[in-house]
Amino acid sequence: MKVGAAATAPTMSSNTMDEPNVSAGLEMAASSIPKSRKEKGLHVLFLSSDTGGGHRASAESLANQFQLLFPGTTYDLLDIVEKDGVAPYNSLVSTYKHLSAHPSQWKLVYTVSNSRAFEMLADAHLKLMCERAVRKRIQSYNPDVVISVHPLMTNVPVLSCSKISHITGKHLPIFTVVTDLGSAHCLWFANGVEKMFVGSDQIKKLAMARGKVPVEKIILAGLPIRHDFAIQADLLGVRHSEAGRAYQQRVRRELKLPCTDRKTVLVMGGGEGVGSLSNIVDALYVELALQGIDALVLVVCGRNEKLRHKLATRDWQVVFDRWNGALERNGISSSLMSMSFSDACGNGLVTSGCIESRAGTVTSSIRRMLSSKNLQNAVSTPLPDSDHKRTADSVGEEKKSEVDLNQSIPPDTTIQSPVHDGYESKSLGKVIVTGLGFVTRMAEYMVAADVLVSKAGPGTISEAAAVSLPVMLTSFLPGQEEGNVDYVIDGGFGAYCADTDPIGIGEEVCMWLHDPAKLEMLSNAAKAKGVPNAARDIAQQIGDSTMKWKELNDATHDQSTTELTGHTKIVVSAEEPSR
Repeated sequence: MKVGAAATAPTMSSNTMDEPNVSAGLEMAASSIPKSRKEKGLHVLFLSSDTGGGHRASAESLANQFQLLFPGTTYDLLDIVEKDGVAPYNSLVSTYKHLSAHPSQWKLVYTVSNSRAFEMLADAHLKLMCERAVRKRIQSYNPDVVISVHPLMTNVPVLSCSKISHITGKHLPIFTVVTDLGSAHCLWFANGVEKMFVGSDQIKKLAMARGKVPVEKIILAGLPIRHDFAIQADLLGVRHSEAGRAYQQRVRRELKLPCTDRKTVLVMGGGEGVGSLSNIVDALYVELALQGIDALVLVVCGRNEKLRHKLATRDWQVVFDRWNGALERNGISSSLMSMSFSDACGNGLVTSGCIESRAGTVTSSIRRMLSSKNLQNAVSTPLPDSDHKRTADSVGEEKKSEVDLNQSIPPDTTIQSPVHDGYESKSLGKVIVTGLGFVTRMAEYMVAADVLVSKAGPGTISEAAAVSLPVMLTSFLPGQEEGNVDYVIDGGFGAYCADTDPIGIGEEVCMWLHDPAKLEMLSNAAKAKGVPNAARDIAQQIGDSTMKWKELNDATHDQSTTELTGHTKIVVSAEEPSR
């Protein structure tokens, strides 16, 4: 259990999202609750699981806001599937780690489980085998409110909370906060919750269609992200304004980046393997250099010390020579890649194989591309491995061109590159690559960056949008994250290019950096989709509703006590919260 220290509730400001403003209604609801009651705090029970970082991160973001808005609040994180579930659900965490590393297996499991037949089977199985244990587990925490942030922890808890309410005579409210953006598993949409908070119109439509959740129970509020992003979004303002650029420079200095005056690309891999992320970084380095862009590439390695060490010891001059030589030998060019993807999509030329806008759905385009023989031929050409074993001859050659991590290619270097039109005898860009460990100031790093390169995780996308940062997506988990690609493309603040085409990723990012108007357009679109205060708004509404239920429960309990003892007592009436 974590105890929240007393804090003053922040002033509510208007929300940045385009959809109906949640904040105004929340302020009115909050005003009807006496301050003395708010300061007693709440005991919040979050139902979550460590299947990816998004569920826990959302729960902790909400918990932080509960503690700010309702001083004295305490909370617990509970994985009821691991504690009280039955096979195969109780091995969910280890299974997820395996499947997420094997996308084809993940796709099979996700597709089968995201069906009406499985939904009915899982619902009956879990309720029959686990409900009693789940009920006892929840009751042992004695929460004021239960919040599910995981799809497997909705159907049984809804029934358990209903039974607890009946047994105790005190209503125990339960809410669902969906932590997906563009696509979501059918198990999210268990009916019977007080309210269901969703992050996008796509999820709202799914909840109504798949779960038959009444529209009045669905609240479009954005994805809950860390409070740091709300703070940084306010300080940044409009990213490409004079004040926004000045603040970005200030943040870069505070982070003590190797340079503050260059275009900055932030690369995040999430659960991706070392190989794909490493190749993306190499390709970015080469393309930035070839296109004459002075840049800083920040690579978030997290706890992946192996990758961080490789980046720190990599000979970037050798990387450049090797990749550039491979491009020349194999004849891979922007026009070749564009034609291959164009043939696959049938929607005209697409720069560097990236999807930026389209008619129809992005995911269908992706499937067509992945099955295209032209595409397979185009990307099957072997690219150099930066970590290959060196021969005696190659070691001698490499020693002649060793460069330090924070050293770039000399500015007066020129190359002859018949593959890249217009690059004959051109000075190369000065590029610095820096590997970062576990980052605790992610909001500031996103403010410092000009472009984010990342997998299609919903939390990362929401965080980038909150600080108006354009996004280049490079991979997604089939089924679960496919819709996130649609969300970014439809929102107009990024593009998708598969990590199997690192050259395409590099070329597209360079195109953005070369075009200030394009970069500003992407940034403004990201800002329009960003909801930096989503966690605050969700916590406010759930907290206000729970406070009303506590007031009603206490009043009912006082009345019952009066009737049992035969004493006369004045009972404060409370209007029953809407359900």
